[in-house]
Amino acid sequence: MTSFRMRLQAYQANLSDTEQRLADYLSAHQSEASHLTISALSKATHISTATISRFAKNLGFQNFQALKMALAQPDSQASTLFVEISPHDSLTKMASKIFHSNIDALEATNAALTEDQLEQATDLITNAEHVGLYGLGASNIVALDGYHKFLRTPIDVLYAQDYHMQLMTLTRLGPNDVAIIVSHSGENHDAIALAQLACDRGVPVIVITSSANATLTKLADVTLLSIAEESQYRTEALHALIAQMSLMDALFMLTAIKTDSQTAAVFRDIRQEIQKTRE
Repeated sequence: MTSFRMRLQAYQANLSDTEQRLADYLSAHQSEASHLTISALSKATHISTATISRFAKNLGFQNFQALKMALAQPDSQASTLFVEISPHDSLTKMASKIFHSNIDALEATNAALTEDQLEQATDLITNAEHVGLYGLGASNIVALDGYHKFLRTPIDVLYAQDYHMQLMTLTRLGPNDVAIIVSHSGENHDAIALAQLACDRGVPVIVITSSANATLTKLADVTLLSIAEESQYRTEALHALIAQMSLMDALFMLTAIKTDSQTAAVFRDIRQEIQKTRE
């Protein structure tokens, strides 16, 4: 089960002021709150039961009881997750903390994945005639990485670095294709415009983002979350980049396994051509 803290990290950006106040209370009284009824929690926080119930669903829980179960889970990572770097740390200590923060981001992202999400995303990709990969800024690195990987499958893939070129490639897609759009915040205007164009053309959309309630996710058929946290010397986007590339790698591997016989032939041909450059 994904912990309360991880869910809150992914969904927090779009909470209302009242919901944020509730989140602060639950974070400070997690163990105690796990034993409260919804009425008792309402009385303790002066927040209506309707808002509490809505808060639970906005964090991706089925109901208040599911939220209570998550609150009851011991959050063993609470004291070590995304450890802050101190200027007084040794160089090796700093490097170790960076590595461990990246590992934490990967583990938290992995915990947020579900079988249904991966199955739906893999089916969309393997049944697509073309896969378009899109991202702006740092997210374009993830899209390029995906392009590099999916070239090893029998699926036709499209990629462009320039935004206007991305728009042009997306106009070539239709209902039998799929667009994978990467955006850390999920609120980038160009990324949203790409997703809207895809929806207008009936193109299924897979979104990779760190914000579960972002505008971009409302246009997605499947949303895959990367969990990251900002620190003094490193923005959450940098943690998320590693997690997002791992999500792209997972999609590639699942697709490769599902198209094993065809992918093996593509791999062989690519290896033969690359080997010629090393002779």
